[in-house]
Amino acid sequence: MPTMDFEAYLPSDAVASERAKALGQLLAMEDAGGIHYVVTFPLPIARPDNEAMVETCKHEPRVLLGCQVNPNHGQEAVADLERCVTRWGMRILKLYPPCLPLFNPKTLALMDKARELGIIVNIHSGRGDSQPFIVGALAGRYPEVPIIMDHMGYRSWTADAVLVAQDNPNVYLGTTVASFEPGRILEAMKVLGPERIIFGSNAPLLYVDLAVEAIRRARFGKEAEQLIFGGNLARLYHID
Repeated sequence: MPTMDFEAYLPSDAVASERAKALGQLLAMEDAGGIHYVVTFPLPIARPDNEAMVETCKHEPRVLLGCQVNPNHGQEAVADLERCVTRWGMRILKLYPPCLPLFNPKTLALMDKARELGIIVNIHSGRGDSQPFIVGALAGRYPEVPIIMDHMGYRSWTADAVLVAQDNPNVYLGTTVASFEPGRILEAMKVLGPERIIFGSNAPLLYVDLAVEAIRRARFGKEAEQLIFGGNLARLYHID
């Protein structure tokens, strides 16, 4: 079973040489954590450059490119998403509610397109417009769309995130940042089982090896670790 990280970032607005350097550093971080595949997004800026990401990563089979678009750009963002999926094979969209609320018509248009294209959506969770119950309401409207809830509501809304995932089978909880308090992951596993937990590092902002080690020290067991560190995401990606 491959080890996988569902969320890392590269600076898509940097020049090509700087992007290549950042990619090398990112892969070194993943190596330190024993992670093979990494889903890599552009940083959430006003105009993420998905094509630049393709140019930087096209010869690196370990990178599974994810796309980020700015929903404020309306139909331009929808067209960008479709291009990312149909031309470049990207299989996951990142939505960042602080950029635009999830129930704004422009964001819903992106969800409509994600459903049409049959891709995964990764949604930031936390305070304000990112609260888990808002993500849950969106998940209920789009039950066909697999949703990874980034940060699993960490830290004040973890219990809410678990309830959302319990009520919505299409919601998976991502361990980004929450990895460093594995007791919260254990509480989620007691309700959902390890089948609904997906490892993410948030690299390069956080160290991959430390996030992996924090979870491993919790001793969830070999089968649970295999699911968390790759099995669940590989199933969504149809990777053997």
